[in-house]
Amino acid sequence: MLIATRLTYRINRFEILAIGVATVLSVVVSAAVVAWLTQSGYTTCRGDEFGNLSPRCLNMSAIGEWVVRIDRVSLSLVPIFPFVAGLILGAPLVARELDRGTARLAWSLSPSRLRWYVHRIAPPIVVLGATSMVIGIVADRLLGAQITDEDLANSFVGFHGRGVLIATGALLIGSTAIAVGAVIGRTMQTLLLSLVLSGLLLTAVSEIDRKFIMPAETVVDASGTYSDRNLYIDSRFQLPDGSLATWEELVAIDPSAMENGTNYPNVSLIIPGEHYRAVETRQAVAELAIAALMLAAGGVVVMRRRPG
Repeated sequence: MLIATRLTYRINRFEILAIGVATVLSVVVSAAVVAWLTQSGYTTCRGDEFGNLSPRCLNMSAIGEWVVRIDRVSLSLVPIFPFVAGLILGAPLVARELDRGTARLAWSLSPSRLRWYVHRIAPPIVVLGATSMVIGIVADRLLGAQITDEDLANSFVGFHGRGVLIATGALLIGSTAIAVGAVIGRTMQTLLLSLVLSGLLLTAVSEIDRKFIMPAETVVDASGTYSDRNLYIDSRFQLPDGSLATWEELVAIDPSAMENGTNYPNVSLIIPGEHYRAVETRQAVAELAIAALMLAAGGVVVMRRRPG
């Protein structure tokens, strides 16, 4: 196993090192940003009624603006990481060896194609999962340093852009790329098709959850205010009997609303922030299940396909 792992590392050394170095740089920069924001208290600086800052905040404003900018840019790059890391590590694993014809020799020497497949994909998948989990934790810390008055464990702020969903998303993308590469056997085509397919799969997980599971967890918010803490689902008109209606349903009930408008209150359907962990866990498990299916499908293809 150790020899196979070393061989896999040598074959994919550039990709593994690139993702590893990017992760280490992200951790170092983010740690410096979080430490400065936490120790300086810059995020608590607020102007008075005239917009004037205290002398302490004024002294920090120059560096503070740059640190906050780095924080925001880093957070905006986090959702891209699963796609970059997943495609770079996953797409070449099988596709490149099929494309170059080296798989044929390996299969003739290996006692089992399945063993060859497991040895090829296991180390990069471990690297992908570990680095993307680190990035997810880093994003959580960056957001927490920026929004000090929010309990992120009970808030949908930054949903899909932090935490465990970064890791499970990366594993889904990488596994999809491995499976597609086993079928196509061409690296560039695998990259393009995997990008589209994994994007559709991630969207499907979110949309299926939103349409079929989340409605049972929604509550009616009649406050008229919007909060990032809660996950907005939809809006409805509340009728005098307390029932809810869409605009189309309201017009069917009261056709005059089309011309005269309506006085019925517009309410929001939301998932409270306290449900964040449950929703995150549910979607993470779904993404891991899809990743496992993709890896299994790739193994089946490898065992059944012709060497050429």
